[in-house]
Amino acid sequence: MLVTLRSLGMKNRLHTAEGFTLIEVLVAVAIFSLALLGLAVGTLSVAQTNNNSHLNAAAVNLSQEKLEQFSSMSNSAFASVTCPTFTTTGCSDTPSASNQNFNRSWRVTANSPTTGVTTVEVKMDWTDYTSHSLTFAASLAQ
Repeated sequence: MLVTLRSLGMKNRLHTAEGFTLIEVLVAVAIFSLALLGLAVGTLSVAQTNNNSHLNAAAVNLSQEKLEQFSSMSNSAFASVTCPTFTTTGCSDTPSASNQNFNRSWRVTANSPTTGVTTVEVKMDWTDYTSHSLTFAASLAQ
């Protein structure tokens, strides 16, 4: 009887597999691939958001530069600026920042919101992977 138990134990050891089957390895690789794909999509999303934030900051800086240019003008020079719409000739330029071209246009409205105050609006347009537009406004004393 003792011999039989030993031979059974030996058979069990021979049929016991150590390691992973091919299906287990394929399932593990598939799960790892999906996780890696998720990380890649997340990385691309973060990079795109970072670039968008960088270009928004550049647009803010270029707008502020133009608004400061208007605020530093003398009253006579400022009074001669006629830009009733963003599309009026001479009321736009194309500055560049962060390897991106921006279309900058401005509109000047005298005596708005009240007499003696001029509202200046600066509109920034640019296109990277999609179109963007930001408008900034300031009220300046005449």
